[in-house]
Amino acid sequence: MKKFFAPMIVGSLLGASPVSAEVRNYDGVGEYIMSDFETPEVAKQRAKAYAERNAAEKAGVYVKSYSRAENFELVDDEIVTMTSGILKIISVDYKLVPMEEYGGIMYRATISASIDTDKVDEWISQSVGERESLIEKNRELQRQIDEQEKLIARLKSEATQKNSPEATEKLKDEFATADRIFMSNVKLEEGDRLNLVIADWAYEAAVKCWTEAIELNPNNFLAYESRGYYFHLPDVARYAEAIDDYTRAIELRPGTAGNYFYRGETYMRIGERDLAQRDFERALGLNPRMSAPLGELAYLYATSGQTQQAIEFANRALETNERNWRAY
Repeated sequence: MKKFFAPMIVGSLLGASPVSAEVRNYDGVGEYIMSDFETPEVAKQRAKAYAERNAAEKAGVYVKSYSRAENFELVDDEIVTMTSGILKIISVDYKLVPMEEYGGIMYRATISASIDTDKVDEWISQSVGERESLIEKNRELQRQIDEQEKLIARLKSEATQKNSPEATEKLKDEFATADRIFMSNVKLEEGDRLNLVIADWAYEAAVKCWTEAIELNPNNFLAYESRGYYFHLPDVARYAEAIDDYTRAIELRPGTAGNYFYRGETYMRIGERDLAQRDFERALGLNPRMSAPLGELAYLYATSGQTQQAIEFANRALETNERNWRAY
């Protein structure tokens, strides 16, 4: 069954295929002080998220040096997105630490994780559209994480004050909402990582995670995007569900070029060329330098006999990304 990685020849992108894979192990530590309004499970997950970030930062240094050694220069956004996506969590250990000065308890999470160079090569070998979309998605996820951390810091500050019963109840509700959004993103990332495992059970588990993420937060457009991407793959071919998921993601976040691109790609796979072209054009309207829809429009023009337009769009695609295989 096909998954996130597109079938491209890695050696042609890197200049030479690596002789053998290398696995590097990294530890990460994260700490989180739990308030009276939070549950231990959420506090542990927040500590784990910090530990994963710590391990990913260490692994990112290696990924950058490895990609350079393979004659493939990656920008910082690609390094961060790739590393967080392919980091494999091997084990997690939690420790409860009393924090008397804060009047609460702290959870310390220590994780063991690994990076496989085969996964680095596979990530690099993805199509232009896939990489562009994943990078944009990771930026949005990091933006949400930053906003959530600021919100939790504010709520914790308010929780230390003497509040009326009404204000206390309001705080409880706000913490509960923040926790649902946080756990929704935990399920989103869990599903994304499961989707990298080559096994039918993992794909089914990934879909379950994305669905749970949506149930926890019906406005989690990133979960719709992940599930929609999986459904749109030719080996899965759940095209109607993919279109539904991308349509919902577009309703929630209409300014995202990648959602139009992938819905357009799905329309292409069911023979709806006019709808596909409309979505590719919408994607370009939002991001004129997005190479992937330019390449697809070149293909549409070429296969409809509009040679001059095809050449024009292919050239534009290659100007923005010289690795656009569709344009070639």
